[in-house]
Amino acid sequence: MTHAGDSKTLRTTETSIEVLNLLEEVNGARVSEIADRMGKPKSTIHGHLATLKEKQFVIQEGDFYLLGPELLRLGNQVRTRESGFVLARKFTERLFEETGLRSTFAVEMGGRAVFLHTASGNKMGWAHEQLGNSLYLHNTAVGKAILAELPDSRIGQIIDRWGLPAETENTITDRDALFAELETIREQGYAVNRAENFKELYAIGDAATRHPGDVIGGFSVTGPEHAITGADREAELARTVTDMVTEFELELALA
Repeated sequence: MTHAGDSKTLRTTETSIEVLNLLEEVNGARVSEIADRMGKPKSTIHGHLATLKEKQFVIQEGDFYLLGPELLRLGNQVRTRESGFVLARKFTERLFEETGLRSTFAVEMGGRAVFLHTASGNKMGWAHEQLGNSLYLHNTAVGKAILAELPDSRIGQIIDRWGLPAETENTITDRDALFAELETIREQGYAVNRAENFKELYAIGDAATRHPGDVIGGFSVTGPEHAITGADREAELARTVTDMVTEFELELALA
């Protein structure tokens, strides 16, 4: 049974989450700026900020509000809540060292690919691969690699929830075409993103499992087309990524 106050509570929670998302997007803001962006009274926004500040989800510097340390603690808890996530950091860094390409480890959460570890050395990281960011599964190498390890019923649930939106002209937007792509991934042992979520951005990914159907997450290397493509280059990178995943799975099993 739904009570009258429930919908109000949900709206309040949604507003607080929206405030946090906005602060992340603009890297901090004043009450008036947040209120204008969200189309809400300043008094309402101030109330949400006061509560978030008390719980350290935001901090205040003068009249400027920024994301707070409690979010960092919670995020770190996600990254360390199981041994596989902790071990993946070492292998993400090793993958970068061996390929010289931006390397990531992502997990499936709520039908999306969420980045837990990234490694790019002195290279400037790409915004979409920042820790905690989430992307679609159907148009990323790591996402497709993860999907290829899931049962068809789960894949269908994810498609029903998120659809297959086109982000570039190369994005797979047809369900049958996606399932055909996933079968190819299973046969060749790795996934390729050919500018499917960002123009001119290519990637190779492979999923890590404890056993068939139990996916831990996936590793990928990302770069411009010339750094990824070409028969010899793609095969070389694919061997490096899949060998790294195999070693990761073995070390995790022996831990």
